[in-house]
Amino acid sequence: MFYLKDLPTDTSLHEFSRRYPNMNPSAIRTCAELLRTGSELLTTFETVLGNHGLSQGRFLTLIVMNRNPDDEVSPSFLAEKVGVRRATITGLLDRLERDDLIERLAHQRDRRKIGVRLTSKARQVLAAMLPDYYRSIAKIMANLTEKERLELMSLLGKVNQGLSALSEA
Repeated sequence: MFYLKDLPTDTSLHEFSRRYPNMNPSAIRTCAELLRTGSELLTTFETVLGNHGLSQGRFLTLIVMNRNPDDEVSPSFLAEKVGVRRATITGLLDRLERDDLIERLAHQRDRRKIGVRLTSKARQVLAAMLPDYYRSIAKIMANLTEKERLELMSLLGKVNQGLSALSEA
């Protein structure tokens, strides 16, 4: 998390750029603002989710499953879609099963495989909490026009391309 409240000023960034010639002050300031905003978003949503007894990982698992709530999915599918390792998804599924939010189902032909499906309790939990979740998102994004939201998504896509290029290097 990046909670730095006292971001560097343009003057201090310009001074740093004299000491570190490869530094781009505008890139640093923009990245620091993005990091701080991202951290504040995560903290806000952890609070919203926590009010409903969910962590981010548990919520993301349920929300992926809720796309097709009647379908059975594999843990490996969920791990890929949620963006976690298989060991992590196993722990998330264990806790969701313990809380009666998912059920594990044995594969009909291959006993080594299992499927996972939402329970009726999970559907009730999501039905109760998603209006609050979506209301929170609407409040956060209220100061942006639709055009600005599309532009922001495009700009964030470019930032993600930069992240991909860095990880490939």
